[in-house]
Amino acid sequence: MTCLLLADIGGTYARFALASGRAVGPIWSTEVGTRRDAKEAIADFLKAGGQRAEIDGALLATAGPVQGGRCQLTNAAWIVDEEEIANAFAIPWVRVVNDLEAVAAGLADLPSEQTHLIGAGTGIPGAPMAIIAPGTGLGMACLFPGPGGRCVLPSEGGHASLAGVDERSDAVIGLLRGRFGRVSAERALSGPGLSNLHQAIVSLQGGTSPILKPGEITASAFDGSSSVCRAAVDMFCAFLGAVAGDVALTFGARGGVFIGGGIVPRFVEHLSRSAFRQQFEAKGRLEAYVARIPTRVILHPNPAFVGLISLAEGARTLWRSHLPA
Repeated sequence: MTCLLLADIGGTYARFALASGRAVGPIWSTEVGTRRDAKEAIADFLKAGGQRAEIDGALLATAGPVQGGRCQLTNAAWIVDEEEIANAFAIPWVRVVNDLEAVAAGLADLPSEQTHLIGAGTGIPGAPMAIIAPGTGLGMACLFPGPGGRCVLPSEGGHASLAGVDERSDAVIGLLRGRFGRVSAERALSGPGLSNLHQAIVSLQGGTSPILKPGEITASAFDGSSSVCRAAVDMFCAFLGAVAGDVALTFGARGGVFIGGGIVPRFVEHLSRSAFRQQFEAKGRLEAYVARIPTRVILHPNPAFVGLISLAEGARTLWRSHLPA
């Protein structure tokens, strides 16, 4: 039985596990900012688990664009490089993939009870499925059928321009444009984005406020102590629905659009009651098209590892194809 090193490396946390077959062992987590680089984190993980067996391969999901087997994390300082890690730990093959590529690869394997359905709609079997995930940043990807099986299309769509959904959101985007020059979807739909929305709404009301952390905003929104925080969360939900609907149209994701990341599962019931689904379907002449597409919030605690297992066999096959005859 082969032993694989799996990792889900985000902008804030990195998680590691060993897998044999389709069985994933205990997941070890660390804050990215507390380690110099991925190699130090891997070494600490293996030491913590007392790893002695030989590792046959590694599949690492990273929060950033991957090129030439190398990823500079978008929202952290780590650089994750296939060759460096293979050499450092004597691993025969190492593959680095985008983190949303990993999550997307496992969408069809997620049990329905580990998702939360919002709105009507029934996914078409075999049709493309999309994932949009607000977290430290905003990730997107699509799963679609190919001639050889499942294929995943990674995307940096989180950095596409953000459009307003009404006059108030237009005004918020205008304020953000004054700060950032250009406003991407990630400027609103991420942890820092929620803080950006809060600051902008405070400014629109002519007030001032210290910069609040995302957790402080959601806490004050739901305990009733701050109407501004509640307005920021509500706008976040509306923007998320609008962008998710755009993703559905862009990918033709009639198999469903999934909401991932670490933010939304904390207030999934509120999302269900918000303008999220209304904005998802508000696509003019294509309203009937998107109305039939289901939206689901991923509740699985580690969905990237579900997808990494699905990607692992393909990675092994790719490595074997490059062996000398």
